[in-house]
Amino acid sequence: MAARTRSTWLANLCLVALAATMAMPTQRAQAVGADQPSAEPTHETLAVPEASPAAKLSLEQQRIADKFQHLEKVLLRMAELSEVSDPRRAALLKKAVKESEDRLIDGQFQRLVELLQKDQLGQAIDHHQGLDRDLAALLELLLSENRDKRIEAEKARIRNYLNRLNRLIRQQKDVQGRTQAPGDPKSLAEEQGQIAEKTQSLARDIRENEEGGGKGARQGELHGKGQGESEDTREPEGRDEPEDRQRGEQENSEKDKGGEKDASQPGDERGSEGSGQRQDRGQNRGQNRGQNQGQNQGQGSEQEQDQQQQPQQQDESANPARQRLEAAEQRMKEAQQKLEEAQREGAAEKQEEAIRELELAKAELEEILRQLREEEIMRMLAMLEARFREMLQLQREVYEGTVRLDEVPSLERTHNHDIEARRLSTKETQILLACDKVLLVLHEDGSAVAFPEAVQQMREDIQQIVLRLAGAKIGQITQAIEEDVIASLEEMIEALKKAQEDMEESKSRPPQPGKPGEPALIDLLAELKMIRALQIRVNRRTDRYAKLLDGGEAETREMLEALQRLADREERIYRVTRDLEMGKNQ
Repeated sequence: MAARTRSTWLANLCLVALAATMAMPTQRAQAVGADQPSAEPTHETLAVPEASPAAKLSLEQQRIADKFQHLEKVLLRMAELSEVSDPRRAALLKKAVKESEDRLIDGQFQRLVELLQKDQLGQAIDHHQGLDRDLAALLELLLSENRDKRIEAEKARIRNYLNRLNRLIRQQKDVQGRTQAPGDPKSLAEEQGQIAEKTQSLARDIRENEEGGGKGARQGELHGKGQGESEDTREPEGRDEPEDRQRGEQENSEKDKGGEKDASQPGDERGSEGSGQRQDRGQNRGQNRGQNQGQNQGQGSEQEQDQQQQPQQQDESANPARQRLEAAEQRMKEAQQKLEEAQREGAAEKQEEAIRELELAKAELEEILRQLREEEIMRMLAMLEARFREMLQLQREVYEGTVRLDEVPSLERTHNHDIEARRLSTKETQILLACDKVLLVLHEDGSAVAFPEAVQQMREDIQQIVLRLAGAKIGQITQAIEEDVIASLEEMIEALKKAQEDMEESKSRPPQPGKPGEPALIDLLAELKMIRALQIRVNRRTDRYAKLLDGGEAETREMLEALQRLADREERIYRVTRDLEMGKNQ
């Protein structure tokens, strides 16, 4: 919640500066209006003359420039404060300040103030446009911090589409099976039409949510018309819009009278058509569209060829899953018409084509989901590596301090040594807090098994170090535990680097067939290596405890507690290995 508040505050502050510069022409108009002398000036207005419009604008612009300078200072200060707790945020804030310096935004503000002081309003407006673009780019950079939340929202939408699509596939297969069974096929026509409506609804939701809908999506559709789209593929869009449907019917009646209309109007392809008139009307529209776009498309076999080439000819911004759904919807409508005409074989053939298009749409959505998951994993791996590197640096400092204190003979140690040991314990507490944050991320992801267990065991070691240093226990046991933590961090950093390299390589390879679902944060091989490292660490610590017991250098009660913790770890390693063998990381 705190991160979201800070990010929103930064964005709002940039928006204030952006909105203020955009309001400059309006302020000038208001200032000019305010400068008109009144019919009967008062004594005060004669005694204290008002500032000129240019001076008023210059003063207001200087205030905005001062706010932006303050914003840059705040960004740098926030970067310093979050350097340890949130290195990714700190890097983003520093990058924003660097971007501001590269674009000379502060200088642009001052230049704008000078132009307004000289009443050079034409140049000021031109200069304002460039500043407007640079501020918008800076705002976009600051808002990129919320990319994780946007990825999660996108994934939730895609999963919802897939759930709806899976239901459509099941329903369509059910209707197809009953179409081929004995009985009157006409009774299935209404049910087939309902499935077509649900398919249209899903396609419309994808268009509005993923392609922006409205004007942008409609422009993409109109762009595709000049490339030979068949009327059969475009007709379902906007079917439930009464205004477009009425306009389409009016234009169709005018065409029947010989009048020609521009084929780029939305009603031209959105009108509701009777099943018996669709083919002839599609021919007329194909001819008109060919004249307007300069790309005459033939009828009959040429239209079928256009339908096959449609996915390649669509606007690149169009969602491929939506295109497949629209094609499936058209096949469903054709199947519905065949069912009404009691043409069982023809209806079953169209239904098979619809199922094929639905399956292709599902594959497209699954690919989008996989790409989003890969982006999420890359960001998470980079964040985890940065966190572990900071923890490693702090742990090395604590270890060096522990060794330095232990080098002082016990008889020569003073109260200052105890104070220094507690300081080291406090620094170790920072590592413990960072470890808790990492564990939270791994548990929320839920795709790894051995990696969270390794972090959990490392956390227990860190907690032991905190307690031992707080009690001024700086001997071999404490140092050995610190060495284990350092080794664990180094192994995890190496595993994360390897995972990022593998992810980069996988992007250049096509997805492997037969492996549906989202990729895991850590692959199976890395998980197995982590289990091996955990077991080696248990074996090494067992040998260390055995030597301490043989040499009589450890207290019996303390050693018994350590051995019990070691036995618990061995049990957990066994459970993790079993869970991995059972596929709980998938």
